[in-house]
Amino acid sequence: MLKLLTTPISIYYFCVVDLESPISCPLCDSKDTTLFMDSTDYAVSGESYSLVRCNNCGLIATLNPPTEINDKYSKLNLELYRVDKPRRFFDIVYYYMRYITVRRKIRLVESKTGMRRGKLLNYGAKSGFFSSRMSDRGWTVTSLEQHYEKRMFSLEMFHHRMMDLTELDSIPKNSYDAITLWHTLEHQFFPGSLMDKLCSVLKPNGLIFVAVPNTDSFDATFYGNKWAAWDVPRHLWHFNPGSMMMFGKTHGLVLMYHRRMPFDVFFISVLSEKFRKSRWPTMKGLACGFLFWLKTNTRRDRGSSIVYVFRKKTEYEA
Repeated sequence: MLKLLTTPISIYYFCVVDLESPISCPLCDSKDTTLFMDSTDYAVSGESYSLVRCNNCGLIATLNPPTEINDKYSKLNLELYRVDKPRRFFDIVYYYMRYITVRRKIRLVESKTGMRRGKLLNYGAKSGFFSSRMSDRGWTVTSLEQHYEKRMFSLEMFHHRMMDLTELDSIPKNSYDAITLWHTLEHQFFPGSLMDKLCSVLKPNGLIFVAVPNTDSFDATFYGNKWAAWDVPRHLWHFNPGSMMMFGKTHGLVLMYHRRMPFDVFFISVLSEKFRKSRWPTMKGLACGFLFWLKTNTRRDRGSSIVYVFRKKTEYEA
């Protein structure tokens, strides 16, 4: 049977013992769940993992992940962050897409909050590029990052100090105008517990920005189990718009806005082509990514990644 840790109910983590018993969805509690597919960790370990899908809400979860993402599974890939002097074609493309993407993130946060300056918590800050740019614009930024190497890289490259994730427990309630999780939530063993903590440090009129890969995307459908954004076992949870909206609602959040992240599809398509062992994977991936990008101009809910903007429920909505 599938053992589900539900104390409190917002904490969930899959541990499969026997697949013959019904598997309850940890988000909507439906028993209408099926084994969706097997996907391989093409990037690092070469190990395969099963994915289970809830046919009611659409949430997909990675089964039997390692209890700790250690060096065997970790892919810090700091070479992708050290692209101030890019040489390879893919690095050049990545560098400019990253620069444009960060500018779009800044505009999104400032436009939706209606603020030019405020207090920002960036959870899962990675290399610190976004955090440092927000700090340069006058925001008071707290950056939390798990990996020591990335924290040191941010300090060295951007002179921006980041703290360990454990510092979240010491942050006072109602502290931040905005909280961002850029491709972070899908890595969490206990995403519900994390979201409850983040909601507690968010001001009553604050906003939470969550970006995750979209399992309903055109590229996910096209690449199947070789879709790079499955990224097992590092990605434990896989959302579509419906399951993400339900996840927010479970934690007292209202979805205000969502939109595609237009450039993620190019990066994911290139990696997916490499996993398929295609000839000329970079060029083919960029070409496929462009076609998917064109299609999402009219179907933005089918983008490779989507950023969701949540607010807290008011007392009248509770």
